[in-house]
Amino acid sequence: MVFIGDSLTAGFQNFSLLDSQQAHGYAAVLAGQAGATINLPLMAAPGVPPALKLDGSGNIVVDSTPLPMLPRENPAVQPTDLAVPGVFLKDLLTLRPEFPPPDQPPASLVQSLADLILGFPSPYLAPPLVPKTQVQQAADLSPTTIIAWAGNNDLLFPELFGPGIFPITPVGDFQTSFNQLLDQLAATHATVIVANIPDVTLIPYLTPAIKLAQQRKVPLTTVTSALGIGPADALRPSALPLANAILDKSMPGPLQTTCPPPIPGPPPPVGFPPVPCVMTANEIIQTKIAVLAYNAVIAFSAFRHNVTVVDIFSLVNRVAFLGVEVNGRRINLDFMNGFSSLDRMHPTNTGYAIIANEFIKTMNRHLDADIPAVSVEQVAKTDPLFPH
Repeated sequence: MVFIGDSLTAGFQNFSLLDSQQAHGYAAVLAGQAGATINLPLMAAPGVPPALKLDGSGNIVVDSTPLPMLPRENPAVQPTDLAVPGVFLKDLLTLRPEFPPPDQPPASLVQSLADLILGFPSPYLAPPLVPKTQVQQAADLSPTTIIAWAGNNDLLFPELFGPGIFPITPVGDFQTSFNQLLDQLAATHATVIVANIPDVTLIPYLTPAIKLAQQRKVPLTTVTSALGIGPADALRPSALPLANAILDKSMPGPLQTTCPPPIPGPPPPVGFPPVPCVMTANEIIQTKIAVLAYNAVIAFSAFRHNVTVVDIFSLVNRVAFLGVEVNGRRINLDFMNGFSSLDRMHPTNTGYAIIANEFIKTMNRHLDADIPAVSVEQVAKTDPLFPH
């Protein structure tokens, strides 16, 4: 069983790839329930990048533990979870580890993660000295089953930073990449399972104007008039302190146009532009339309290639609008309510267990896999981010 994809398949949590968190990702949980061996590219504390955590006062802080010179704990082990956080769909077909000069850092955090995950043991420690993509490495492993889930960042990055910095990937380009992905995976003769794209506008990274009004216990019109935003607009995280200051009347409104890059953890690269404080209603609608278009592409291409699709889109909608009962508590996508971790984007241990069960349910139904479901209740009992 081999996994390819982005941060969700890598087991990213609290804005970090960290050994103690990777083991709770849906890929590790799914493989464990299926009785399959999984080799994770384990990252030592404090993680890459350093993980967010709660301090003694309940504030979200960055783990200040020094990062080892080589964060990868098991560089001699060939991963079977090849997912690289931050990749777009096309990157599964194109992104390879690089050989940067010793005096130069990697081109980006994503490239650094690709170097750590895809660069060991080969090409950095063992021949052949040929950098390979996720798909190429997956094929080399002669898998019987491949789980592929990517394309989330094609919509998430525009949400995080604004479409002026990261435009939404055109549907035609997404379709080309997805067809190429399934064409190449078909050549392995493995059983292929893919997942579709959730509505990324539902994650608690965004705070809709109506939710801010509910939190402040004021009319929606109070929020919109003070901040100068529309009733269906939403705020990015770095806008929240400014918005609350305006609503507290400790600073004048309206809300400024741009805010610092809302990247949890380390500061953004020098020269990284500020981002819009607000994701407008029009941008939210455009993103929702793109989600539906991407999922239509995934469904049609999967049908043509005889590939099973896991419906994560519907799962996330159920969690967002209906909630899930776990240990007597109804959790949903609200921040700090059991499903989303401290970065407001990636799941908790409990959230990943719920996602793993959706894969298991689909594989059992369509592939006669007979994989036992994971006990979400047991996972929640030891989940440090589940509200107990």
